[in-house]
Amino acid sequence: MNLNARRGPEEPSCEPVVSVVIPTHNRAALLVEAIDSVLQQSLTSFEIIVVDDRSTDDTEARVARCDARVRYYKTDRAGAGNARNIGMRHARGRYLAFLDSDDLLYPYALEIEATLLDRRRDVGLVCAEMTGFDAHGVIERYHLKTYHRSAYRNPAITYDRIFTSRARLADAIPVPAALRCDDAAADGRHVYSGHIFDHYLLNLVLCQNTVMFRRSIVAEVGERSAAMHYWEEVDYLLRITRRHSVAFIDVPTYRLRYHDGQLSTMAAEAGRYVWMRKQQELLRVIKRHALADTDYYRAHRRRIDAQLANLHRAVAVPMLLQGGSLRARKRAARYALRYLARCVRYGRPARFLQLAAHTPVPMRTMAVRLVESCRQAG
Repeated sequence: MNLNARRGPEEPSCEPVVSVVIPTHNRAALLVEAIDSVLQQSLTSFEIIVVDDRSTDDTEARVARCDARVRYYKTDRAGAGNARNIGMRHARGRYLAFLDSDDLLYPYALEIEATLLDRRRDVGLVCAEMTGFDAHGVIERYHLKTYHRSAYRNPAITYDRIFTSRARLADAIPVPAALRCDDAAADGRHVYSGHIFDHYLLNLVLCQNTVMFRRSIVAEVGERSAAMHYWEEVDYLLRITRRHSVAFIDVPTYRLRYHDGQLSTMAAEAGRYVWMRKQQELLRVIKRHALADTDYYRAHRRRIDAQLANLHRAVAVPMLLQGGSLRARKRAARYALRYLARCVRYGRPARFLQLAAHTPVPMRTMAVRLVESCRQAG
């Protein structure tokens, strides 16, 4: 692997509290904004590690003009997981945090998460709420339940049920003045904690972007799965939450930017293919963790089988909606039937979708969309 490093002109005299790893690829302008949001943190003991996944724009030149606390590494084009691994290897902080190069941190983000980790030695990982925004401004300040609405539309999934304990934020840590300025009711927000692997395995109830964890954990769980294209963060958090308890701060620390250049954009025909690939990879992740321990699977088989059936169905739907030539659509329908057959095996048959797969393409498309619309509404 080709790895070029450029450190800031001054090396810190002691280890920072937090290392913030920022993977990037061809987002020079947005990257500078992301870096600036870290430089404005109320916690001043940090370092920034930018890992450039072989950008072809002026990323390197822009980073060279940044603060001395920014270290820069340029790698071969190998994906965000590999970039995060490189950042973790070079980190010196007690805690690790991650920031996508098109997003921003609130100025109190590092302070409240690091302070909570300092005070809660029983907790290995801290995460928080997040805000969604775009070029026109804030979309939603408390955005987590919208972002993961596939989980939170179930009224049985609440923070009090996911976690085992709850405390007022003001009782857990000193509330930063910057947070009080943003939210006058911040003192009354809550910190939740507990072992959540069972919940996270079955529902995406956390935003992985907001995570901060102890660097010592890396020696236990290993590095990230660099070969994964879409869900390596979820895979890594499952590995951590299987071993460690989690604290969740019901306050946004992270600002998630929506824009046209996102990897997750799923518009038009290419979007359906991305949708399908994402669902396939998520299925592989959940299946691997669910079946890794035979005793665990036996103890939770009913819930796990239901989730695996749902995930197989989620792969089949974009296959049934695939466009292209008639031959390609027929082939996609055959593949979809294989996934739908697994739904039957896991005790959750999708009979209508199986029937729709055998109908002519226009009727199939209309039927699948109707079924999924009704299911979402339900």
